[in-house]
Amino acid sequence: MTFIAGLDLAAKETRPSGLSIAENCKIKFIGKVYYDRDILKHIVEFNVKVLAIDAPLSHAKTYRKVDLEMKRRGFKVLPPGWRYMRILVERAIKLKSILERYGIVVIETHPKSALKNSGYKDYKQLIKSHLILDELVLESLSKDEIDSLICLLVAYYYVKGCVDKVEAEDGVIYLLPTLC
Repeated sequence: MTFIAGLDLAAKETRPSGLSIAENCKIKFIGKVYYDRDILKHIVEFNVKVLAIDAPLSHAKTYRKVDLEMKRRGFKVLPPGWRYMRILVERAIKLKSILERYGIVVIETHPKSALKNSGYKDYKQLIKSHLILDELVLESLSKDEIDSLICLLVAYYYVKGCVDKVEAEDGVIYLLPTLC
């Protein structure tokens, strides 16, 4: 069985990042994490093979070409060149570098765009249709944790080989395939 993870990364460690880990579609961990060491600890302990992260994994002064392609397709993304986004990009690149040393594949995604691309209008329906998660747990989750679950689903479909991707010379953003 393959462990996969989704991470809605905050720019700073003082803000919560949502992290979810699953074995196939059965949730093994979901929660808010703050420090890089805690993110790494969970991912390494669960022997995660693929992590989908909601953060740009490359720099640009404004928009990357891949971001412009996302916008052309109707997805709303922020430019990695914005001051706050630059902090997020730095943190994401650092985590990716460490995780790759453990043999973990790290891919970039954008949960709002992934949800839109899936054909689902509501994240609850998407999650309930694809993940084993108690309804009461779903109702108690923060936005960060919900976004991490959408990222997790992107990792799941990446492993299955049927994820959609938006690609340009400066990056790839993975999205859910049309599911409904």
